Amino acid sequence: MKSKRTEAELKDAVRRLLTRKSYAEIKITDITAEAGKAVGSFYRYFEDKDALLTSLAGDFQAALRSHVVEQLGHGHTMSTVDDIRHHVRAYWATYREHLPEIVGIFQASMASGTFRHIHDELRRRQVEHWTRHILEIGAPAGKNEESARMAGLAISCMLESFAYHRLAESPGGDDEEAIETLTGLIARGLLG
Repeated sequence: MKSKRTEAELKDAVRRLLTRKSYAEIKITDITAEAGKAVGSFYRYFEDKDALLTSLAGDFQAALRSHVVEQLGHGHTMSTVDDIRHHVRAYWATYREHLPEIVGIFQASMASGTFRHIHDELRRRQVEHWTRHILEIGAPAGKNEESARMAGLAISCMLESFAYHRLAESPGGDDEEAIETLTGLIARGLLG
């Protein structure tokens, strides 16, 4: 139990630090000081700070899947505006909840091939999810698999960029207004 608690404390520490510093500026000694742990304890759980951020990326992906399943259940579709709204709301809530690590992953992806891959993998999973739904509903954007994938990429990039801008770069504003704006754009594109 103590080991899981220490691991969680280290993750929470880097998340707090990411709200105050860029990922490149954070050192392992900063993380351990923030967590109130000895530097040696860090290496029992993580090889380096990149391994810690990679673990947080996995936590984000798991939380996103969990939010979608909680809100929509397994086997959900995107055939109504409400279906789309629920998916956008789940994405938005997860992004907000995991904002520090998303910002860290984005920052690290600019300088590291490893994190570029992680960033791309997070996006790829979203694209696959949207592509599958576009093909299921027979949306005009999904006349074939390639056009559905292109539409899925466009939706994923819009969600990601808009969430980053509204939540990380200019925090504040009304979450419901943002969710409704995204829902309306996606619904018009998919459902007409």
